[in-house]
Amino acid sequence: MFQNEKEDVRIRYTREWTFEALQQLLNTSKMSDITISQLIDKAGISRATFYRHFHPMTDVVEAKINTFFAQLYDELASLYSNDMPEDEQVLIRRFFEKINTEKDMVDVVLKMKCDYMMVNGILKLITYFKDQFYPIVIQNKTAETYTIEIVASSAWTLLSRWHKRGKVETPSELATIYSQTFRRVSMALFENRQIMR
Repeated sequence: MFQNEKEDVRIRYTREWTFEALQQLLNTSKMSDITISQLIDKAGISRATFYRHFHPMTDVVEAKINTFFAQLYDELASLYSNDMPEDEQVLIRRFFEKINTEKDMVDVVLKMKCDYMMVNGILKLITYFKDQFYPIVIQNKTAETYTIEIVASSAWTLLSRWHKRGKVETPSELATIYSQTFRRVSMALFENRQIMR
C-alpha cells in the first residue's frame, strides 16, 4: 500500500533538496518557465543524478507526496493498532492536522497542478482504513469504489480551498465541517425523497 522505503541518506537528501529547489523556483517563476537546468543548478545536483531519481519534473512532487503519505500511513496504523479509535473523525482530523504542517508541499502541488497525486494518496489512505470502521457502501463493490473516489476528491478540494483561503479554520474545525457536510448532503439528496415516497 504505502512504502516507507529504506533509502540511502544521499537519496533522501537529493529528493529533499530538489523539492526545495523546485519550491523556490516556483516562488518566482511559472512552472512552464522552469527548466531542468535551472532546477539542477538550484538543487546542486548533476543532470545524471536528476534523471536517476526523476524523469519529468512532476516526479519531484510525486516523491514528496509519496513520502508524506507513507509517513502518515505509519502514524495512523500505529494509532489504530494501539488505541483503536471507534470513528472516522479521528482519522479525518489527524489527516487534516498533518496536511496543515505541509504548507510548502501543498503550495507546490497547487502551482504544478498535481492535484491528482494528492487525490490518489487520499484514495489509498481511505481504501486501507475503511475496514477499520464499516463498509462505506454495502450494495456492491463498484458503488463502494466510486464512493471512495468521491470522498477522496472532495477531501482534497476542501483542503486546497482551505489552504488558498489562508487556513482560517483549525484542522479540527475543518474535519468537523467535512464530516457534517457529507451528512447534510446525504440527507438533502436522499432522505427527503424517501420520506416523500
